[in-house]
Amino acid sequence: MIKITPNRLTLLRIFLLPIPCLLLFGGPESKLTAVGLGSLLGFTDYLDGRLARRKGHSRLGALLDPVADKIFVSVVYLLLYRLAYIPFWPVFLIVTREILVSALRNIFPGKLQVWSLARIKTAFQMVGAGLVIIVGNFMSSPLREGSLHGITFLVLALTWLSAYPYMKKGLRELRRKPRLIWAVGYRVVPPLSLLSLFPQSGPFWPLILIGLAACFLFEILWGYFRSFL
Repeated sequence: MIKITPNRLTLLRIFLLPIPCLLLFGGPESKLTAVGLGSLLGFTDYLDGRLARRKGHSRLGALLDPVADKIFVSVVYLLLYRLAYIPFWPVFLIVTREILVSALRNIFPGKLQVWSLARIKTAFQMVGAGLVIIVGNFMSSPLREGSLHGITFLVLALTWLSAYPYMKKGLRELRRKPRLIWAVGYRVVPPLSLLSLFPQSGPFWPLILIGLAACFLFEILWGYFRSFL
């Protein structure tokens, strides 16, 4: 019998993400199925958190869980842009926040712990993505555009509001240790470059998504192995 652990649930969320993403390219029923599957994957975030608190947090799990959320959010919102539900600029800002916070938390692991609003932010982002899909497919035209913009703006506002403590503490640490600015640069520039190329990527857009996911996963590997040094 396979034992359910927090890390396995987190990995399940990453590996099964392509299924609802592919369903988004189908008809209305397929899109609703994608929302349902995405909701189930999002629920695993709650479950692995409960299990981790009960059984104790592992070193790998503390790194893996937030990165899995960032991959989930980045991929889904880029697909919402790809499918013409929302414009690119709010997606760019949402994903940029995830990239910056991921880099800062990796460089200052003991200084920037996950805080409560950030956990709410992730759930709100997931719910917001589902609402965008439902509104975009099933709401009548006079109300649809305004509703899509309203949902996107609320998600964007909460996304950056939740980043404030990380940015404040991260900048304070960088002022104390300016030599680490280069470390932020080489963690931020590659994923931001990929993100900027997404609107012009044409048929190669899946490679951009894979590249972004790889950048986030690199943060896990680097942080995990560095913790043993």
